[in-house]
Amino acid sequence: MSKVTKKTAKKVIAKKGRPKSEFPRGYNVEAIDKHLTIDGVSGMYGLYKVEHKALPNPKIFIDKESVVKFINVMEGNKVEAKALSLKGYQHVKGVVSQHKEAMVAPEMEEIAKVLGY
Repeated sequence: MSKVTKKTAKKVIAKKGRPKSEFPRGYNVEAIDKHLTIDGVSGMYGLYKVEHKALPNPKIFIDKESVVKFINVMEGNKVEAKALSLKGYQHVKGVVSQHKEAMVAPEMEEIAKVLGY
């Protein structure tokens, strides 16, 4: 059996700290309820408001998946811009575009087969 001293107890408490957010640092995501009318149906809807220093106005999303997708796109653009701004990394944009083309190529082939090209 191990002894729990004041020193080890403080370390355990210090490690717990603040709960980690599921979103990257700098993004403030708040769940809000708004009264909206959609397709003539009035009601309360659960929405997500995203705030970040790079956004002039907060963005509103209907579901959490859209929030995660938006944040991933924003982070990807930030990483790409940072890589392009560094000297000697101008080829990164070409690599990114080739990767995107490689990801879409199988789907395009399938569409071409269906259309008979």
